[in-house]
Amino acid sequence: MTAKDLYERDLYAWTQETARLLRTRRFSELDLENLIEEVEDLGRTERHILKGQLAAVMEHLLYIAYLASDPKRDGHGWRYAVDRARGEALDVLNQNPSLKHKLHEVIEAAYRSARKSLMEKAEIMQTEGKISRAISKEEIPPRSPWTARELFEEERYFTRAEIERLAERMDQPPSYRM
Repeated sequence: MTAKDLYERDLYAWTQETARLLRTRRFSELDLENLIEEVEDLGRTERHILKGQLAAVMEHLLYIAYLASDPKRDGHGWRYAVDRARGEALDVLNQNPSLKHKLHEVIEAAYRSARKSLMEKAEIMQTEGKISRAISKEEIPPRSPWTARELFEEERYFTRAEIERLAERMDQPPSYRM
């Protein structure tokens, strides 16, 4: 069975065989086409993990600001989720420093997911009687109001008013942003 056949039948076995071939320097036997694809996928996976952790940070920051009726009491679990996801995102960045160059676009993609999740959660909470009305799309900034620095500040959470003020800043040309 060739390495390419093995790739199609058993990815784990293919990875082990590929590692063995690399260690023994039997490069001519490598399935280069799939090896290249898998190496590229590793990079995409790390970016995807970072996006997921940042989405979790933003989603829970939005929950605290828009859905917690008493942030000191109601937001405790969400604050914990923010802190945990921040730590995970920082770990990904520390292990993959070149992702810092893509951070702005990852933040924007993560924010779209977080925003959508907030609207869905608000609808469920309204149906369950936990809040009086769902949040409309127009109430939530269309783009991330946070800079990377703000997202990674330890134990920093935001009120709805702060998010709205930050969103106004993000509407300014880049030279006016802090």
